[in-house]
Amino acid sequence: MRSLINALFYCCAALFISMTASARQQPPGTFFQRIDVTALQGASFTLEGWMYPDSDDPAAETALMVLNFNNDSQSGTALSKRSMRDFKPREWNRLIVSGKIDARATSIAVGGYYSGRGKFVYDDLKLVIKKQEITLDNKDFEASDLSSWKFFNQPASVKIATAEQQVHGGKQALMVDASGVLLTSYGRNEKAGHYANINGSRIYYEEYGEGAPLLLLHGALESIVSFEHQIPVLAKSYHVIAVDTRGHGKSTADTSRLTYDLYAEDMYTLLHELKLDSVNVLGWSDGGNTGLILAMRHPEKVRKLVTMGANLSADTNAVYGWVLDTVRNQIKTLQGGDPFAIRVKLSLLEEPNINPEDLKAIKCPVLITAGEYDVIKEAHTRLIAGTIPHGQLKIFKGASHDAPREVPDAFNRSVEVFLHER
Repeated sequence: MRSLINALFYCCAALFISMTASARQQPPGTFFQRIDVTALQGASFTLEGWMYPDSDDPAAETALMVLNFNNDSQSGTALSKRSMRDFKPREWNRLIVSGKIDARATSIAVGGYYSGRGKFVYDDLKLVIKKQEITLDNKDFEASDLSSWKFFNQPASVKIATAEQQVHGGKQALMVDASGVLLTSYGRNEKAGHYANINGSRIYYEEYGEGAPLLLLHGALESIVSFEHQIPVLAKSYHVIAVDTRGHGKSTADTSRLTYDLYAEDMYTLLHELKLDSVNVLGWSDGGNTGLILAMRHPEKVRKLVTMGANLSADTNAVYGWVLDTVRNQIKTLQGGDPFAIRVKLSLLEEPNINPEDLKAIKCPVLITAGEYDVIKEAHTRLIAGTIPHGQLKIFKGASHDAPREVPDAFNRSVEVFLHER
């Protein structure tokens, strides 16, 4: 069950749920039932249902999901459309997710997730496998007892219950009332925000605090808000420069092919624009990859580097196979949707391409971090730390790829201790 919980956190909060360039405020809440599919491996499935969104949060997301598990190890994922841009507001929207059950799967988790502020109502779910409807307990939420559904990551400010105000069929539906969720100002702080014209794109960044400069680089299809738990802590000691990378958050992007080399050159040019000779860098996921390349290509610009969940390649040497399968499935789902999200997803299958030997060009001290249950294989993380001349390693126990959100105190403490070292 612990592996299942971790996989749900990851699926809903890290690599592939955040397919839009909008910012999440926290890892999404999820609801699901687990279905035994031992006798249905390789079969086609369709999960459909109805969802009524009432949200003024452009970063809000919701989707139906089908997660494949081989015992408690995830082996595949399928998601419906999720961005508020894809839905008609305050109307019932039909959601459909389809695919094939993984040939190794012993069970699937069937349900949905939500993220952001608003009210989300769900009704009339239906699961079909091999053209036969599979029983989902309380699929239409006509029973007020929701014990047949499992709920994870539900903040105290979110209320979940059956409700009669909005129904698609019958007398009740599932109401997730997240209208009390507080939205951070990070990523949209007009007083702290600035733009710079960098390599054909308009790059947005925010500045906080005073001291030695510290550049924060987020992950794929994330934004400045990813560091909402880090900025207020680090800004007490550092001049924090949090950046929306090209095409993400409030930054624009031209049609250039997306590569980590390009992201690194953007940051090099931004530092030149800001007249900063050298900076400390904290990069999470894709931001960690960018930080590694920046330190390799321009060692004079990086004083110290911290990476979280970085990788050198987009293959099973670095990440688990189900992660790559999920990315491919997401590209199919996104067809006709957000074109930039598709570009980013395609780049995740092709990038990065860092030769481990090239890491030896990094001159500065580097702290390589990852979660105990990260999607980046631990052996790969250890390879990175062991190859860098001044590399250190930190694995956050009980955490996933989302460690800066899941264990912010431990993560921030490790970053601060490392940066303060002489």
